Amino acid sequence: MSRLQLFRWRLAASGALLLLVFAVIRVFWYPGAYFGTSGIQKQLWVLAGVMFVVGPVLSAIVYKPGKKGMAMDLAILTVIELAAVAVATTILFQRQPYFAVFALDRFEAVSRSEVDGTQASLSAYGTRPGHEPRLVFAKLPEDPVALSDLMDETVLQGKADIDRRPEFWEPYPNGIATIKTTAQPLSWLLNSVIQHDAISDWLSENGGAVQDFVFLPLRGRAGDGVIILHADTGYPVATLAIDPW
Repeated sequence: MSRLQLFRWRLAASGALLLLVFAVIRVFWYPGAYFGTSGIQKQLWVLAGVMFVVGPVLSAIVYKPGKKGMAMDLAILTVIELAAVAVATTILFQRQPYFAVFALDRFEAVSRSEVDGTQASLSAYGTRPGHEPRLVFAKLPEDPVALSDLMDETVLQGKADIDRRPEFWEPYPNGIATIKTTAQPLSWLLNSVIQHDAISDWLSENGGAVQDFVFLPLRGRAGDGVIILHADTGYPVATLAIDPW
């Protein structure tokens, strides 16, 4: 095998592995608009660069037919490449939006690492709808004293707001009435010059009249999107990576 043949073989293998990793991340961990609002594109480019350098490039550089220990050198490079993939995917898995928390007037994409796992009992919030995050309703305290304490904790003490504090969470059905009242008609975005095409295309692909749907902002780590809800049920039907404001 020549050096060029080895480079091509390693390039194909690394490319196939990268495509598999990207498919899992895109479909299962960061579906819909969660991919665009998460800000993980930079990490994926870094991972692709590391795989390209450690895999095809370094393998081609160190490769010399008949060299003693050549198989061990190539094996070490393969282990390093797989280790880089394992570290990167572990980080991205931990940061995936595991909860879609409605708080006040928007949805927040929240990962499990951002909340206290001992309080965020999964059974209390049902199952994940497909590969989408679990739906959660965050409710402000009704007691004036408790509400004042919350304001002090978030504003003065720098603690997390209700969207990242499971002690204020409730099952999603408990908040559907509030969510439906807060949501805006989808026609508002359809009448916008900037978002018109995206909404029009979505309606054409999925069917239904514009009055059948409402929307709310969806906030992620690196950007905002739109979560579209059915006007009657109050449950999400899609997410779009467009400006909700």
